[in-house]
Amino acid sequence: MTSRTLGLDISTSCTGYCILESDGKLVELGHIKLDKIESFSAKCIAVKEKLIELNVKYQMTAVSIEQNLQAFRPGLSSASTINTLARFNGAISFICFDVLNVEPIFINAIKSRSSLGIKIDYKDKTRSTKDKIYEWVSKQIEFDWPKSRTGSLKTCCYDMADSYVIARSAILM
Repeated sequence: MTSRTLGLDISTSCTGYCILESDGKLVELGHIKLDKIESFSAKCIAVKEKLIELNVKYQMTAVSIEQNLQAFRPGLSSASTINTLARFNGAISFICFDVLNVEPIFINAIKSRSSLGIKIDYKDKTRSTKDKIYEWVSKQIEFDWPKSRTGSLKTCCYDMADSYVIARSAILM
């Protein structure tokens, strides 16, 4: 049986997912749009339904999830946002175990980037970290990234790129 790793970048507005084979070959890259779903439980159900669909199609053998923020930092996410994200991350982690029968591993975003040799110059403010990660991923894979009507990248591309980094680093670890 082929070993497949699911990488998740979990958020309550858009959850990016990536499925890679053990050799790093891209199987599927996508996102679950959640921003128009109001209730916490309904968001969980939407993710669960997508995970069931993906598992029927690909039978994942490993799950890696980007670790949620561990501390409040002024000027970034509020304590309330961090709490909501931690709750959602926990719920989706349990759903992964329930649906896929695989215990998820949690990977710190900075460590995952480092394991892949991604060097982010945080002092360079000309582009966001999200843009830099997307740029790195788009050099690794050929993929038709979702675009808006005006031709610019949709914001879900950043979540998808993060999920690729998490899946790829999980394979290396």
